Amino acid sequence: MNDRELSKKIADASKTVFSYCRARTSNRHDAEDLCQDILFELVKSSENLRDKNAFYGFMWAVADNVYKQWLRKKARFVTCELTEDIPSEENPVISVEEEESADIYLLRRELTLLSEKYRRAVIMYYIENKSCRQTSDILKISESMVKYLLFKSRQKLKEGMSMERKLGALSYAPKSLVPLYT
Repeated sequence: MNDRELSKKIADASKTVFSYCRARTSNRHDAEDLCQDILFELVKSSENLRDKNAFYGFMWAVADNVYKQWLRKKARFVTCELTEDIPSEENPVISVEEEESADIYLLRRELTLLSEKYRRAVIMYYIENKSCRQTSDILKISESMVKYLLFKSRQKLKEGMSMERKLGALSYAPKSLVPLYT
């Protein structure tokens, strides 16, 4: 295929390629950049085209490969928008240490709220570094039951840590309930 035929085919296909790019990107600027990359690669690799009747299949293969490369390149560079809520003295940024201590506090809180059988299994396995076999021997339950307790405990801990709990006076000074029927 000579340069004139190639230029005509690329010019005819450029709107289609741009539509392809627009459908796969979040904004017009990214679509234009991606389209330009695809068309450039198409011109550059046109010498590899063996059959001029297979141009459109070749074009879509090139477009797909360039799009995949573009996604990989974009994934390496994570960007975020600068917003107006920049931290100030009234609204300080929480440090990593403070955030980790808050997570540890939440984990401890949720551990105390687990029922005894779940809590004992978690403490033996994760804190005392006992194996499932050792934990099952100590608790006198099957090894598969220990695995089930650990699985359910992780679910409950994850759910509890993401939930907001309001603890009041009843959390540290519970009242006792006495039924008054005769």
